[in-house]
Amino acid sequence: MSRPGPISAKYSNSLLFVLGLFLRLINKVRHLLMGYTSPRPATKIRDFARDAAYTLTVVRNWEHALREYSGEASPFRGKHVLELGPGPDLGTGIVILALGAASFTAIDKYRLISGRSTGFYQALFGRLRDFPDAHKARQAWYQFQRNRSCAIFSYLHSPAFRLKERLRRKYDLLVSQAVLEHIDDIEVIFTVIKAKLGNNACMVHEVDLGTHTRWLRDADPLNLLRYPQGIYNLLKFSGAPNRLRMSDYHTILQKSGYRNIRAVPLTRVEDAYLQRVNPALAGRFRGYSAEDLAVRSFHLLAGKGRE
Repeated sequence: MSRPGPISAKYSNSLLFVLGLFLRLINKVRHLLMGYTSPRPATKIRDFARDAAYTLTVVRNWEHALREYSGEASPFRGKHVLELGPGPDLGTGIVILALGAASFTAIDKYRLISGRSTGFYQALFGRLRDFPDAHKARQAWYQFQRNRSCAIFSYLHSPAFRLKERLRRKYDLLVSQAVLEHIDDIEVIFTVIKAKLGNNACMVHEVDLGTHTRWLRDADPLNLLRYPQGIYNLLKFSGAPNRLRMSDYHTILQKSGYRNIRAVPLTRVEDAYLQRVNPALAGRFRGYSAEDLAVRSFHLLAGKGRE
């Protein structure tokens, strides 16, 4: 699926290069002063119904991808689920429990959940009335709210993202939404987390490969690929995209020993846009195939297998 064409045709590659530099400099200064505080635009606007709908869509997309991958009609049921980087709330975990998961654990490098209003959770529970384990999910959430502890619902904050030390059990399913692209040492993460997955465990991640900077996200989605590594590193900050492409994730999982790896493109840039910007990309990216560069977001699935 291709998104509507970007408006970059109105601007030269040189101008988009300079605009990207300017906006990245602003972003770096903002992150140096304020830290990482805004995981997604929806959290800025108190539209609880919209945010609840978004959360439900995220989990339903994972569910659909897992059904296609594993053939299980209810891929969350009875599973111990781990989410990397839940962001501003734990809504995904509530939905996953309501779909029958045995437990849900989230771990994040940034503590972002404290600012989420109860209005969001009320809106979300309103959408879960007909889910098979909605009552269990509600009770687990209330216990977590009271005690910051619940046997089947937990949240871990680890600024150094120390998965090996913080994760105490084996998990059946690993999920994430627009997180992997923000991890620099992705090879290390996949290697460490493999030891925390049970036999026959699997994973599903939605990965966003486009430029994350506002305005440029739609105007010039491959803007982040225009810069040589030296320039990009100068303007980089914690949480900035790692610029890996879909084929890179596939290769890393293979080297880490995962099995049945599947990468499913979700959205692509238009061919005309790619042809226009390809000559202006940094040298390392011009070596990728047009098909690989065109992928803007995709689902990444893999299994651990039995040891």
